[in-house]
Amino acid sequence: MNVGIDIVENERVRKALTDAFLRKVLSEDERKLCEDYPLDKKVRFVAGRFAVKEAIIKALSSYEVPEFQDLNITNDPKGKPEISYKDYKLSVSISHEHNYSVAMAVLEE
Repeated sequence: MNVGIDIVENERVRKALTDAFLRKVLSEDERKLCEDYPLDKKVRFVAGRFAVKEAIIKALSSYEVPEFQDLNITNDPKGKPEISYKDYKLSVSISHEHNYSVAMAVLEE
């Protein structure tokens, strides 16, 4: 089992929130999902996706280093984040607290 964790300061994401940054960090589906979000919700969404993708990359680092856009995070009907990437069995969690977003990824072998 490999574990990855990451924390992001939301204000840093707010300052970096450009179309180029969104294209670098988010998959096409994720960009479409958040395009009409109000600014505060969009910042939390992008910060959470950035953190969880960093956590996934850390968990996968013994095997490969995927590009951010190749990692498409979805949510189940109850809102739990999910990732399907190749044949890897990954579990993820994202949390937001005031100025920070934090995420954890677990790769089961």
